[in-house]
Amino acid sequence: MHLNKTALWTSDSIELFVLHPTDVSSNYVSWLNNPDVNCYLESRFMTHTQDSTSKFVESCLDDSAVLFLGIRYLGRKHVGNIKINVNKHHQLGEVGILLGETNVWGKGIASRAISMIIDISRTELSLRKLSAGCYASNFGSRKAFLKAGFYIEGQRKDHFLLNGKSEDIILMASFLR
Repeated sequence: MHLNKTALWTSDSIELFVLHPTDVSSNYVSWLNNPDVNCYLESRFMTHTQDSTSKFVESCLDDSAVLFLGIRYLGRKHVGNIKINVNKHHQLGEVGILLGETNVWGKGIASRAISMIIDISRTELSLRKLSAGCYASNFGSRKAFLKAGFYIEGQRKDHFLLNGKSEDIILMASFLR
């Protein structure tokens, strides 16, 4: 995967940009440590700092199988991230998304970003299928993926532990060809 590391993709109200360590602000780090934001993320099990987050962003930038993008809303500040892990041998991508700014939840930003990732995956990465998973109780994430054109492919029972209780994972996919 050889994408321009300064690439920018825009839609009517959001833009996706390649994340760099210089994009890691104290606000971004605060999302990762906020239980309201991180409750469905595996990263919730650790404390994040500016340094650890910058190193993570750098590792994604250095990994040719990862496209890690920031999300800006209405041309303003960074409100979240979307990432795709690419398996070029099978032409697959695994998508994950985080909207860190809670005041923009429910505005359709996630579904627009996912739609843009579908287009990037089809036209620039030449992938044939995308997949994603979410906790069964993460209705916002599920709704965003479905609205963007994913479908539910399956469900694994009791896959995660959330607040000490078993939680299913919803498996979703989008075929690009």
